[in-house]
Amino acid sequence: MEFDRKIDWQINNNVKIELVKRWINVQKLRITSAKGNVEIKGDLEFTGKFASDMDGASVQSFLKSLDLVLKGLPNLRSVKWQLTGWQKVGARWVPNIQQQKQREKEQGEQK
Repeated sequence: MEFDRKIDWQINNNVKIELVKRWINVQKLRITSAKGNVEIKGDLEFTGKFASDMDGASVQSFLKSLDLVLKGLPNLRSVKWQLTGWQKVGARWVPNIQQQKQREKEQGEQK
């Protein structure tokens, strides 16, 4: 299949739809795609009731299932994640403690 800008635009929209369905603030993320390969960068922030209910283990299982859902989207080849505070190692998600501490420090300075 030959990829063009229209297909990449459709992939981006489908990814954003899936993220919004799962209460993720897409304004905190930068989502790009090229030839069916998606890259998601930024802060993982939940909205609505999930904003306060998510602990570390819940986020890990959530990210694993979200990754599988996104990989099932039409025309999508791969997903590359660069989330602040989280790192994908193989098929597992692990918290990046250094990034999380730095982010909390920055948020504390802003208040």
